[in-house]
Amino acid sequence: MDKNVFLIEDDRFLREMLSQKLSEQKIKVDVAMDGKTALEMVKTIKPDLVLSDLLLPDVDGFDILAEIQKNPNFANVPVLVLSNLDRMEDIKRAKDLGAKDFMVKSNFTSNEIVAKVKEFLKI
Repeated sequence: MDKNVFLIEDDRFLREMLSQKLSEQKIKVDVAMDGKTALEMVKTIKPDLVLSDLLLPDVDGFDILAEIQKNPNFANVPVLVLSNLDRMEDIKRAKDLGAKDFMVKSNFTSNEIVAKVKEFLKI
């Protein structure tokens, strides 16, 4: 496992399913269930990709995106937003804060999400 994804997702079912599917692809997964935990973990990990929800307990995904942008360890780490927010202004705001792509959860299967992650990781 030489690729590492940082998954920030509060929905237990989706978090566990994506973690399992990514692990099956030999991708290491670090997980945060809420924004506060994610911000703490950002200080100590160096992932190859961040996969983040926007609607989180404590601290929202927009604040996490802003914090990641300030962290030199994350300078070249792409962020893929996975959210149920689908308004153009939310998508634009996420991209303005550094998100490389935005996937609306309800529009994609878990296999499609994993395929997008693999595309970002070039595997």
